[in-house]
Amino acid sequence: MSTVIAPAGSERGQARRGGGYEQPRGKRSNFELYSWFFMRISGLILIFLSLYHLVWWNLIVGVEHLSADLVRERWENPFWRLFNVALLLFAMLHGLNGLRYSIEDYVRRPGAQVAVKAVAYTLVLTAMAIGAFALFAYNPVIGAPTR
Repeated sequence: MSTVIAPAGSERGQARRGGGYEQPRGKRSNFELYSWFFMRISGLILIFLSLYHLVWWNLIVGVEHLSADLVRERWENPFWRLFNVALLLFAMLHGLNGLRYSIEDYVRRPGAQVAVKAVAYTLVLTAMAIGAFALFAYNPVIGAPTR
């Protein structure tokens, strides 16, 4: 069996016997490992958060009974605001991490990769910040009808 040596300037280290590559010297970051764990954990958390959200509003409350007063009443409890912020943050960061994987797989030129990632990160993080601000800043008392 012959050993394949990675081309000069390659991101990979030396080929290992049995497949795979050694980690290049000088690159000792655990970012990819933490990113991998985050995808698994955030995906699991998202299953529970989104299923609860869907079951509560669509099956228990029912869309025919959904009203601004019901939403306003629920928003007065800080727990439900945090629940929705967690749903937003986990969904957006999970999606952004998946988008990062796709960009690294399909955009081959390093300069284009940086540019595409910069645009993607800017858009997603801006949307996430606006969403979190809206969830925290909404005041249910201001929109309440007078009786």
